[in-house]
Amino acid sequence: MDFNLAEKLAIVKAIDNVILADKKIAKGELVYLGQLMKLLNFDSEFVEEARKFNIKQANIILEGLSEPKKHSLAIMLHEMAYADGDMNPEEIKLLFSLFEKAGIEIEEASNSVPVFNISEVYFKSTKHIQHYKEKEVSDTLKEKIAIKVEPNIHGKNGVSVTTFKLNGFIPFWGNKVELTPRQMKIVEAHPEKSILQGYDDLSDPGIKHSNYRLTIYHPNNEIESIVLQKLHKNIDIEYLK
Repeated sequence: MDFNLAEKLAIVKAIDNVILADKKIAKGELVYLGQLMKLLNFDSEFVEEARKFNIKQANIILEGLSEPKKHSLAIMLHEMAYADGDMNPEEIKLLFSLFEKAGIEIEEASNSVPVFNISEVYFKSTKHIQHYKEKEVSDTLKEKIAIKVEPNIHGKNGVSVTTFKLNGFIPFWGNKVELTPRQMKIVEAHPEKSILQGYDDLSDPGIKHSNYRLTIYHPNNEIESIVLQKLHKNIDIEYLK
């Protein structure tokens, strides 16, 4: 999700306030901050600029965010507050204050919906539709494919996305890998869907991970379908139950 400069300053200021709420900086918070730096494309100098940003102006900007952006903000703030494995009273108090000022509604516990866990996905598709966007044609294939999303298998940021063919006799010896692992990170998180974007690694120049994007549709936290975009080929593959 793209944020403009003013939005980014206000968001980073809020994130920084959460980090400093308990008067100490934990290792987990620094790790998550590093992930956010890559996701939102900012550096330590930008954090200093955000600290100087007028608090009233920052609150006005946060309140004016679109609902999807507010949802992303809420996730970032909550994850940062819990990055050290614990959420103390000062962090909870600050979170409620930030949510209130930004106009983010806090659901009652009985009505809340669990956050979709993007790092533990194994979806079996019975058919998929390949959309050739340049030709404006689509092909439907009744082929069993599994899509797996797991924590980055190389221990880096984000997740690894792999697809497997489940047809024929191959599963007798083991599933056949169709798409080798692509490293991705979350770029958008919504109640109904999550979007992952591949990112490149200079230590692995052989694969252009950024050529791939994955959208998981999960209304009520149940995966309905997954769309894999091969951006370099202008092809979308829609995996269905």
